[in-house]
Amino acid sequence: MLLVIASSQAFGRNLLYVYPQRLNFANRLASARNITIKIQFMCGEDPSCAMPVIFGKSSGPEFVQEMYTAITYHNKSPDFYEEVKIKLPAKLTEKHHLLFTFYHISCQPKQGASVETLLGYSWLPILLNDRLQTGHYCLPVALDKLPFHYSIHSPEKVPSQAPPVKWVEGHKGVFSVDVQAVSSVHTQDNHLENFFTLCHSLESQVTFPIRLMDHKITEATLEHELKLSIICLNSSRLEPLVLFLHLVLDKLFQLAVQPMVIAGQTANFSQFAFESVVAIVNSLHNSKDLSKDQHGRNCLLASYVYYVFRLPDPQREVVKPGAGSSAVLTESRYYTFGRTSAVSVGTKLLQSRVISCSNPDITVTQTAADEEVKNIMSSKHFHEELALQMVVSTGMVRESVFKYAWFFFELLIKSMAQYVHNIEKQDNPRRSRFSDRFKDDITTIVNVVTSEIAALLVKPQKLSNKLNSLSTLISMRLEFLRILCSHEHYLNLNLFFMTSASAPASPSPSLSSQNSSSCSSFQDQKIAGMFDLSAEYRQQHFLTGLLFTELAAALDADSEGISKVQRKAVSAILSLLSSHDLDPRCSKKEVKIKIAALYLPLVGIILDSLPQLHDFTISDARSGKGRTGNPEEEQESAGAINQNVALAIAGNQFNLRSSGISLVSLGKQSSDKVSTQALQKSRDVKARLEEALLRGNDRSAGLNENLRWRKEQTHWRQANERQDKTKAELDQEALISGNLATEANLIILDMQENIIQASFAAECRDNLLGGVLKVLVNSLGCDQSTTYLTHCFATLRALIAKFGDFLFEEEVEQCADLCQRVLHHCSSSIDITRTQACATLYLLMRYSFSSTSNFARVKMQVTMSLASLVGKSPEFNEEFLRRSLRTILAYAEEDADMQATPFPSFQVEELLCNLNSILSDTVKMREFQEDPEMLMDLMYRIAKGYQTSPDLRLTWLQNMAEKHTKRKCYTEAAMCLVHAAALVAEYLSMLEDRSYLPVGSVSFQNISSNVLEESAVSDDVLSPDEDGICSGRYFSESGLVGLLEQAAELFSTGGLYETVNEVYKIVIPILEAHRDFRKLTLTHSKLQKAFDSIINKGQKRMFGTYFRVGFYGSKFGDLDEQEFVYKEPAITKLPEISHRLEGFYGQCFGEDAVEVIKDSAPVDKRKLDPNKAYIQITFVEPYFDEYEMKDRVTYFEKNFNLCRFMYTTPFTMDGRPRGELSEQYKRNTILTTMHAFPYIKTRINVIQKEEFILTPIEVAIEDMRKKTQELTAATNQEPPDAKMLQMVLQGSVGATVNQGPLEVAQVFLAEIPADPKLYRHHNKLRLCFKEFIMRCGEAVEKNKRLITADQREYQQELRKNYGKLKENLRPMIERKIPELYKPVVKIHSTRSTLREMNNPFSGIKEKLEVFPKECVPYGVKA
Repeated sequence: MLLVIASSQAFGRNLLYVYPQRLNFANRLASARNITIKIQFMCGEDPSCAMPVIFGKSSGPEFVQEMYTAITYHNKSPDFYEEVKIKLPAKLTEKHHLLFTFYHISCQPKQGASVETLLGYSWLPILLNDRLQTGHYCLPVALDKLPFHYSIHSPEKVPSQAPPVKWVEGHKGVFSVDVQAVSSVHTQDNHLENFFTLCHSLESQVTFPIRLMDHKITEATLEHELKLSIICLNSSRLEPLVLFLHLVLDKLFQLAVQPMVIAGQTANFSQFAFESVVAIVNSLHNSKDLSKDQHGRNCLLASYVYYVFRLPDPQREVVKPGAGSSAVLTESRYYTFGRTSAVSVGTKLLQSRVISCSNPDITVTQTAADEEVKNIMSSKHFHEELALQMVVSTGMVRESVFKYAWFFFELLIKSMAQYVHNIEKQDNPRRSRFSDRFKDDITTIVNVVTSEIAALLVKPQKLSNKLNSLSTLISMRLEFLRILCSHEHYLNLNLFFMTSASAPASPSPSLSSQNSSSCSSFQDQKIAGMFDLSAEYRQQHFLTGLLFTELAAALDADSEGISKVQRKAVSAILSLLSSHDLDPRCSKKEVKIKIAALYLPLVGIILDSLPQLHDFTISDARSGKGRTGNPEEEQESAGAINQNVALAIAGNQFNLRSSGISLVSLGKQSSDKVSTQALQKSRDVKARLEEALLRGNDRSAGLNENLRWRKEQTHWRQANERQDKTKAELDQEALISGNLATEANLIILDMQENIIQASFAAECRDNLLGGVLKVLVNSLGCDQSTTYLTHCFATLRALIAKFGDFLFEEEVEQCADLCQRVLHHCSSSIDITRTQACATLYLLMRYSFSSTSNFARVKMQVTMSLASLVGKSPEFNEEFLRRSLRTILAYAEEDADMQATPFPSFQVEELLCNLNSILSDTVKMREFQEDPEMLMDLMYRIAKGYQTSPDLRLTWLQNMAEKHTKRKCYTEAAMCLVHAAALVAEYLSMLEDRSYLPVGSVSFQNISSNVLEESAVSDDVLSPDEDGICSGRYFSESGLVGLLEQAAELFSTGGLYETVNEVYKIVIPILEAHRDFRKLTLTHSKLQKAFDSIINKGQKRMFGTYFRVGFYGSKFGDLDEQEFVYKEPAITKLPEISHRLEGFYGQCFGEDAVEVIKDSAPVDKRKLDPNKAYIQITFVEPYFDEYEMKDRVTYFEKNFNLCRFMYTTPFTMDGRPRGELSEQYKRNTILTTMHAFPYIKTRINVIQKEEFILTPIEVAIEDMRKKTQELTAATNQEPPDAKMLQMVLQGSVGATVNQGPLEVAQVFLAEIPADPKLYRHHNKLRLCFKEFIMRCGEAVEKNKRLITADQREYQQELRKNYGKLKENLRPMIERKIPELYKPVVKIHSTRSTLREMNNPFSGIKEKLEVFPKECVPYGVKA
């Protein structure tokens, strides 16, 4: 039986896991302390029967015969933690068992003696009553040789032997072991095991009686036991039931239809099998551990129906001969429900009809009844039996059947399809494929389901409450209609007016398709009426009429959640149209014409619903009717279609095949017969849809959409067709696509020229030229063919020649964009494109010079364009751009008309010189593309070089901001924009004096002290009134606000919320002056968000981490002996930056040529290898003087505007970094950077270095002050943090660390120093300990108030340790240096004494001078 189950699995697992847990030899007197267990899987009792089925370790063979456990040294009761994995044989017998052999291992064996000493045996039979044994066992251990035939008995039930077997502790269980199985062969469930065993006895020739668990089954009780096992299937555990689900269902379905004769009696299992299936389906659906799909269906059952289910084997008799009977029955004998019971149940349910032909009330002959039963039995099929059981089921079974009807319906459908295929009835008429009885049962099931749905709708249940919503009702009706319309004969059910010649052939003609020619002709006037959704149309085309009615209702509705319903309605129509295009039965042109005519009312529905069409992608709150309350806006929006809706209607979501003509495209042909008004209606909606599709800035993209009615003009293909095409076909398609794109763009270009000519004639060019230029510039930014670019550049040159004055004066921004696009094409690798771009650029420069006699603005725009191109688009080719510049210079030198002017010799050469210098910078930038710090340094130097050219500096600052943003350095990107804004503010303050504008870069000091460098250029050096200077769009009030708003967003992203406030302090006065209340509202909401973030996040924010990086070696070039402070992302560790820099420079110079200096000691370059590059990296912390800490209160202030950093280097006088406390020195190095962090770059040069050496006692003073500060902070923290306080307290007074502070005191305070210079340090350290012990006491008291009841012992331990520490420190703290406490006495003369007698304040000074010097404030000289 198990083999049968195993063979049914394509891939199975049959594994056993053995977990030895504990052995108790504590009471054994013999030496058994170093115990190991040998585990074997045996197929017999001989030692050679050990099977190599145990999985070995990774270092050994795959399978081994034995496995040993680890040894616990000198332990008579060891615990084991091994897992032994065993591959079980496919067939197990009673001889298979697990053998455990126990050994003592001698660590120091005597000479010649064995290492192993046998202690005993135990075993576990694998099978018990033919079932796999798993679970927890406590086995006895035999001391002597194993008894004869031991394997067939369990160790607990070994029969008496002669001589008797000796056991440990009198046959008690002393060895615990756990056995688990992961098997697709063994069910490990009693109910499943019983069921499979009994099924096996039916299918195979077995000898009765058979054993089932502990009792025997005879042939007479087989039927009863099988029914009982079927009923108990639902009681089996869920996990094995899921594992063997497909086998269980297959067996149950086999029992439901297979004829059985057991012991000479007909056996019927149909009802029991069906009810068991229903119970299993119910339990699987109710399980929370099993997944369900989007429709709520159990995934296991769905997978079974789709992939596993097959019709049961062809019906054959299973006959079990009775006692004394050897004859085989030749006639199939079924026991099944009679038709009477089936029909009576249906009658009671429906109370409408009676179909019984064997009603007991009707007098008929017995022969007729037997004949009917015989007919029923001789034609019993699975689909018939399943339908019958669904009809006759009652009570809870019937309720579950219809609750999970999807499973049984799917079974019905698949079994019907397989039945038709197996008996080859595909070509038979539909009516003759199935029996009349089966069709009656299906009719009954449909009526029952319908009545149940109707009953649900009238009952006041939750479902009816849900259906009160209009959107829910329409959605459900649409879903139901979508399912109906997806039927293969949908068209046959709707196209009643089609002629029989043009009707699509049905694979199996239905009644409707045979009668569809009865209404084959209509008059033209009736067809014209089909443009309206009339009652006559809905009668003749029922399903389509219903669908259009729901579409119109959805588009006209205005309620909550209606947008989803509208999207579903449009999608349903779109799916239908797409399915017709893909239906091979509709490939004939005349059929498409008829189908298109069927959808003519759609035109009227769309026209009537134009005001309701809106964007389905927005939320319901913004949907409604698309109205804003303004009558003018309503009037404008009423005639417009949203682009997304139009695309959905046009069908761009489906790339349909190029063969044939689209259905909707044939609407024009079918409408030739209709009236002019209807035809005009159709054209109007088509034109509106086109306008909606082609609306928007990117017009070239709109032209490439799939317009359903223009599909015959283009070549369409599906994306997955590429894989099956040859290279030649793909090249041909690419050529066609390229030609199509070129043609479309040339059409646009032609239209632009027509517009220019029309505007020139109508003298309205001012309104149109800007739009034309915008389209042309936009087209240059797209990937275009050389043919189009040639014509486009020609058009641009004509435009410049005709309307140059207007372009240079009115379209300044467009002209700047044009310069950038043309420069980009000047770097093209295609000669003809470069030539055309060079000619256009030269003409642009020439005419700008001729029109204004000074083309400074164009020169500046060209220079800025190249700078922007270099900073943002590193893909351009520098060599080709240099060739283009030489070509432009050649044009200037050969231009005879311009030779008399300074244009060629001065202006052009100056421009080209600037451009070449920018290109030189580009070469350097590409060299450092992989080194972000060096790249930003280079861009910084370039921007610094344009200090006198504000437009170019602004461009490079924006380039730097973009680079920083890509690297997620948002703070630095924001600082670049702040510098750009300060630059704009400088020049705006020169142009106009307005009170609400910032007074140059000085107004930005609160944001960053570095911004003052933008004020380097004053009006005596550069005049902003000069033509071409400060002419960009950013040099305006709106440009200033835009830069600052961008900076504020970046500061917010970087977590610097306090800076956001400072930025908006500059923005808000400008917005108030412009009365821009909308932006003011938005600005204040952003400020509120920033302040909320400060409150909520506080010190949880993580700012940058700083490292000092020094470069040493000639390989670094300019960086040699340079030191920088690097700002890295928060929580960056030293190994991370070290690995990054070492890896990068290792790629540059070679891995062997780069070395990282591990310590922070001063570098002696004389000791370095000149052929290597050395990098020294040290972690540094911000450093503040005491006076600075008064102003830097918050966490943000201590991490912002930083220019001083400190790192510490411990050392001893003999050169070691660490030593004893008395010889431990420390070097504090303070670095000062050129600019303050954060800055516009992430590394800044070190310009000053200061060093302070602390003596050992000063090091001790510093350490004790830090420890005291930590205690004070933890004690005063609000809200209190008990864990933090206990951690700091444990490090101060804990028993394990008492030697820390105590050892410091013993080293430096045990004796008064001999050197008088150390008196003051000795006294300072004594006072530090005095304050330290006082803070410890406060912390202990604070902890007492914070602890819970379970920490009282911990508190007592802390108090005890604190008391010990205080007592040990007391003599050292109280010992004072006498020299520091001597009173200061002055000798006075007699004259002064007489004078002081007359002065009442004469004794005050002496009284002050006798105070001990320890009371002198710190930092004041005594």
